[in-house]
Amino acid sequence: MAKKSNNKSKSGGVQSVEIGGRVLLAVTEGGGPLALKDIADATDLPSAKAHRYLVSLIRAGLIEQDLMTGKYDLGTASLRVGLAAIIRLNVVRAALPFLARLRDKIGETVHLSVWGDNGPIIVHREVPLAPIALNLAVGSNLSLLLTASGRVFLSWLDKKQTGPLLQQEMRRMGNRNKAEIKAIQAETLRDGFGRSAGDFSPSIASLAAPVFNHEKHLVAVIGTFGYEGSFDNRPTGVAARLLGEAAREVSNKLGFDAAEIQS
Repeated sequence: MAKKSNNKSKSGGVQSVEIGGRVLLAVTEGGGPLALKDIADATDLPSAKAHRYLVSLIRAGLIEQDLMTGKYDLGTASLRVGLAAIIRLNVVRAALPFLARLRDKIGETVHLSVWGDNGPIIVHREVPLAPIALNLAVGSNLSLLLTASGRVFLSWLDKKQTGPLLQQEMRRMGNRNKAEIKAIQAETLRDGFGRSAGDFSPSIASLAAPVFNHEKHLVAVIGTFGYEGSFDNRPTGVAARLLGEAAREVSNKLGFDAAEIQS
């Protein structure tokens, strides 16, 4: 009688798939490109065995290897899966009808971002007929300190979530101190909007508003941007009023009492 395959677990699952999932999860949670040894250590696998799984995941497009460094990171297929999962979130479905209307009213690009594994990530955007040439596509991660949307996350999310990314940005920039960051947070909470001008990109002003759920937790941010001088990103301007209305409507659909948003 033929032997049963080692790939089948006692519960009827496929063990090799489960191991491949562990390898993929290790890369996902690595916070950046990982060496083979790091992946092997994270999965408790011999390096040779971890390498075989990585080869298969590369063929499937789930993992990519940098030919210069030899390190491994998420592939395009993994990014598509992640974005598809995010888009299925209630907040994205709730926001979509309002984003196009907001774009038409403001006449600028409007985008929705949520908190992902590597910080704020754009999950949807609406572009006007004459968009600004700015590299902010769906899937782009946003700076906590330099972007209006990032500042909203920085101000309303728990420090345990934002802390590691904030420390990375501070080390990379080297020109921001804790007092400046506290001032940004205080201004954002006071105004009810995240704002930036020339920080992320020269001559670009941006504005962002928080979206809350029924538990009063920040779950997404609606942002927009335009050229300084023509786009008014003041918290008392027309764009802020329209953006705030859209964010309150989406929050209301998620069960949040719009009257409780401080603006």
